[in-house]
Amino acid sequence: MPDATLLELQHDPAPRPGKRGPSAYDLAKIGFFLFGFPKNAFGSIDVTNRCNLRCRHCYYYAGPEEELPGELDADAWVERLEALRRENPFWEFPFFNCSWVGGDPLIRKGIIERCKKYFRYNTVVTNGTMPIPDWPDVNWYVSIDGDEELHESIRDPERRYRGNGGKGIYRRIQDNVAKSKHLGISVAYCINRENARCIESVVKEWYEAGAKHITFDFFTPVEGLDDRLWLDYAERDRVIDKLLALRRLYGDFFVLPARAFELMRSENCRDVTDACLLRTKSFALDASGKPKGKCVMGDTADCDRCGCVVPFYLRSLTDRGMILRDLGASAVDGAQRLAARVGFRWAVSAERRSPRA
Repeated sequence: MPDATLLELQHDPAPRPGKRGPSAYDLAKIGFFLFGFPKNAFGSIDVTNRCNLRCRHCYYYAGPEEELPGELDADAWVERLEALRRENPFWEFPFFNCSWVGGDPLIRKGIIERCKKYFRYNTVVTNGTMPIPDWPDVNWYVSIDGDEELHESIRDPERRYRGNGGKGIYRRIQDNVAKSKHLGISVAYCINRENARCIESVVKEWYEAGAKHITFDFFTPVEGLDDRLWLDYAERDRVIDKLLALRRLYGDFFVLPARAFELMRSENCRDVTDACLLRTKSFALDASGKPKGKCVMGDTADCDRCGCVVPFYLRSLTDRGMILRDLGASAVDGAQRLAARVGFRWAVSAERRSPRA
């Protein structure tokens, strides 16, 4: 069990309503457990090369920007997806789940609006500085990289938004999320050496702000980025201890199951990345519609030090041994909780039945 003494802040998250029953996606997870992932069930599309920010840890702009591919227009994207559907049998390209990324995908939101119909599930990952379209059929993730001060330092190092007394990007994100709370906005947090200290405060703040979920990954070194942002494995293991302690308190607010964090540990991570399901099972198309390198992060990402959440999440959905162990542990935990409640009620009942002096 995670050690709550690892936490520095006081946490008392207010209960949230539970799920009413299994979703269609939950049922799909059963299929992944039984049969594994179909090829190209998950993937990503770079909607655009453009972004209004230049974050210090962003893999997309790690190389020369003049070498980025051109962009397909909306009609060309429709044609590209139609060709994929026409040329591939369903089991080779099932159009199950697509993450729309970039650049910032909301710069070309019209393409997503036209093309999301091809996929059963759609996720949009945005920096949150632009108004969020009212698309209830999309899973929304907004990138947050620390408390307000550190987020601004990482994502607006030249102070373009804060200059001359302007509203910073963190405040813009808060405003946009508040206006779109009915869409169930989730937070994506990329942990690096600078912002690891802010994890607790960010979890607490965005839970109380009404974010639907939060997910975490670790900074992956990419050629052209500052390698000092990478957490070494000993540091990463300590952060994982803290994440598990927080997950114990916040429950399903965390997207990742506990076993995904365990897979990220130093003794397990290379086993996952050496047999990366993201590389072997997913698709990744650049802004010109062509396949990217080994994954969405391109060919210069350091796979040996990968912290991308996706390989670990996919593995957590298909590792039968870990899943069965988790189910067993959950059953035991549930039984203990039930026994505690029954024992408490029995004790109260016995006290009421006993004769008073």
